[in-house]
Amino acid sequence: MYPSKYLKAWSLVEKPGYLLLYSTKKGSVAMLEQEEYARFIAGRLSAELIDPLTELGMLVTDPARERQEVYAMLPEINRLNPNLNISVIVNLDCNFNCRYCYEGSLKDRIYMSQETVGQLVEFIKGRLRPGIKKVALDFYGGEPLLSLNLIKELSARLQTMLAERGVAYTFSLVTNGSLLTRKTVAELVALGLIGAKVTIDGPPANHNLFRPFKNGTASFELIVKNITDCCDLLKLAVNGNFTRDNYHSFPELLDILAAQGLSPYRLHQVTFHPVMQVSDRFSSPEFTGGCAAISEPWLTGASLYLHKEILRRGYQTHKITPSPCMVDLDEALVINHDGGIFKCVSMIGHDDYKVGDIRQGVADYAATYHLDHWRRHDQCCDCKYLPLCFGGCRYMKFQRDGEMAGVDCQRSYWDATLETLIRQQVNQGQSTGSAALC
Repeated sequence: MYPSKYLKAWSLVEKPGYLLLYSTKKGSVAMLEQEEYARFIAGRLSAELIDPLTELGMLVTDPARERQEVYAMLPEINRLNPNLNISVIVNLDCNFNCRYCYEGSLKDRIYMSQETVGQLVEFIKGRLRPGIKKVALDFYGGEPLLSLNLIKELSARLQTMLAERGVAYTFSLVTNGSLLTRKTVAELVALGLIGAKVTIDGPPANHNLFRPFKNGTASFELIVKNITDCCDLLKLAVNGNFTRDNYHSFPELLDILAAQGLSPYRLHQVTFHPVMQVSDRFSSPEFTGGCAAISEPWLTGASLYLHKEILRRGYQTHKITPSPCMVDLDEALVINHDGGIFKCVSMIGHDDYKVGDIRQGVADYAATYHLDHWRRHDQCCDCKYLPLCFGGCRYMKFQRDGEMAGVDCQRSYWDATLETLIRQQVNQGQSTGSAALC
């Protein structure tokens, strides 16, 4: 038996004589005595620890086989995936004027047509290969709830069609929250709505500066009211987008939410992300302060600070675990308002990255989206962080360099943050696949 190549180990200052172990392959955590760890590394592990450490992915019988299993992780996920996941851009209209919107000048009063709705139903019907047990849609815009009637019609048609075939149907919303009333949510829950992601950019002063209505009025108070009114009906996640200049104020949002009764038990998750500094023709040239690379030094401090503050208040947040990009998932697609098909929501408007349409189907996109690009780079193939990254974010690479070839290396970010992020999760009891071993 051998230690996994994808194992990280750190001393536990708060518990002398013990180490904290983390598997980047499984996202699992264990605590082990230093003396036992020394035997572990030397191949003399106590017999009673072999099974639990093997189950956690920290002990393997064959290092070469383990490497091949990690290399085959994405194909295996695709083989076992029982779901068809489709992100649907129902419109490019919005009632907000967000300063950093990546859709920027793409936005107009552009809506999916009734004809396209019908074609989308037929497209989904044609994608129901054997083994598909659920169809899950994510509705995007613009602001998707400006297309409320379309969402209702499409969902009703899909519910009926899929039920006849023994396939479940659910959907979620990515929304600014201004139209997410209790009445609307109740109507949509009956049609399959299970969750919504609502963006709130920190406390009122910052949020209202970055995410006002089109007429310039503040949106914070209405969004919080809507969340409070409907959070018992669905899984509601709060997302926030921060810059290098404002991230310190974001924990104040958590205190405001708690004071409004939105305790950790009433919200599904809270996650803060850096605003991406986009440079394409759709974005506002006036916006600065975003993130152009995950390796930017300021982002390390911001990520650790915000992660700690979220967990300290008891809210759930994104777990540090392998999470494949939708580009790498065979049954994950983006359908634009006109029926065009993409592999990444952020690539809408970049027609060179369109991979087909719902009338003629999906073309081979392996070259367009540089699938398995990490295999061509030794620094990826030999990296302990490969299962967390698989070459990084293609969209960030595209924005920074104008193309997706090559990788968006995340090694320096994980070197700087992973230990602290895992310690924070363990200290707050939010780690995944954890075990305390003697």
